[in-house]
Amino acid sequence: MPLIRSLTSGASSLRTHQRKMEIISNNIANVSTVGFKGASVTFSDQFSQSINFGSQPNRTGLIGGRNPFQIGLGVQVGSIRQDFSQGSINSTTSTTDVALQGDGFFSLRYNGQDVVTRAGSFAFDSNGNFIDTATGAFVQGYNMRTDANGKVIRDDIGENVLDRVSTNLKLSPSFKSGPRQTQNVSFVGNLDIRAATGDVRTASIQIIDNQGTSRLLDLTFTKTATPGEYGLTGSISGFDIASLPGFGPIQFNADGTLGTPLNFSVPAADLNTALGAGSTAFDAVTPKDVTITLSSLTDAQSGLTQFAGATTVTGREQDGYPNGNLARVQIDPTGKILGSFDNGQTEILGQLVITKFPNSSGLVKNGNNFFAASPNSGAPTLGTALEIFPSTSVIGSALEESNVDLTEQFTEMISTQRAFEAAARTITVSDQFLQEINQLKR
Repeated sequence: MPLIRSLTSGASSLRTHQRKMEIISNNIANVSTVGFKGASVTFSDQFSQSINFGSQPNRTGLIGGRNPFQIGLGVQVGSIRQDFSQGSINSTTSTTDVALQGDGFFSLRYNGQDVVTRAGSFAFDSNGNFIDTATGAFVQGYNMRTDANGKVIRDDIGENVLDRVSTNLKLSPSFKSGPRQTQNVSFVGNLDIRAATGDVRTASIQIIDNQGTSRLLDLTFTKTATPGEYGLTGSISGFDIASLPGFGPIQFNADGTLGTPLNFSVPAADLNTALGAGSTAFDAVTPKDVTITLSSLTDAQSGLTQFAGATTVTGREQDGYPNGNLARVQIDPTGKILGSFDNGQTEILGQLVITKFPNSSGLVKNGNNFFAASPNSGAPTLGTALEIFPSTSVIGSALEESNVDLTEQFTEMISTQRAFEAAARTITVSDQFLQEINQLKR
């Protein structure tokens, strides 16, 4: 009976609008879910029954062509699409919270399965694993490279080297910033030109040995009978350094700036000899000699000078530091985890891996704000923010909020409700038609 078609069409409309309402309800339910990505549904018409396929115009030109005569059989869900547009980013008080600005996902491993997420509520657990706070999933990234003895490898400028193999990010709770032996020291100040022969002035600075112990380095300047000349000797922790007298005296120019030497090196072996008893406090194997700078060619008056005035010579700076305990961590825009230590140093402790897919809409939702690859998502590409993926950056101490627009969802809800009511009305009217037909016999 033809009226059955109107009933089935109405029923198909009820079913599809129920599906749309389910999508809208889920979007609204997750309006406060961190990193949530809303979805939308599209409809497509169902197969149409052809009553007449139509005909072409008659060759004689006396009769025109006729269009096909088809009756549609209802509506169906065409697709459910994920909206991966950027959500708003809100600051938090946790330094391990992170948000992504741009495309891509954080990479995690959960129950042995690789998953991705936009929800960056992360923290370190008691074992030092960097994990998702909601599920305990392990955040993936690059850890520090270590040698056979477990010691962190550093590059030429002293920064920790990362092992570029994606794995569970981990940081030992007892990790320390290792000491750095002093290799460069500078002295500044004035030696009074009016000083009498034999006058002695001592300048001191604390330097660091290879084990992180602070040592007092003293330079002693003794005025000689030669104009502009001072004898130079040195000591480490109160012990004379044998090599310093070998450099000879220092000589000032007539204008009061330092002539020679502008700088000189003290062998690490000589420092150990001064300390005595077979000391290996300073690394003489690498070797890490200590360069002492008294002045520079480019800015002579910033170093030692010999003017008429008070003697103010003193040690200004040195580049060594002792070992330090981790005080706090923060995450920079490239996803590097930076540790701030109580010895004043900041070190790279790891780096977050970012994952991208050729078709993000093809990902499968796994719950817990997780997505997994599917045959239509394409193979994942791993990289790092701003380095491999220039258009993506990591925002530390922040979280990405849901991208659901409540105004849009409520508007869609109203239109869906009206469409559902209209579909229900078509069924009611079709039923009335059938009822009238059944009464024709009476």
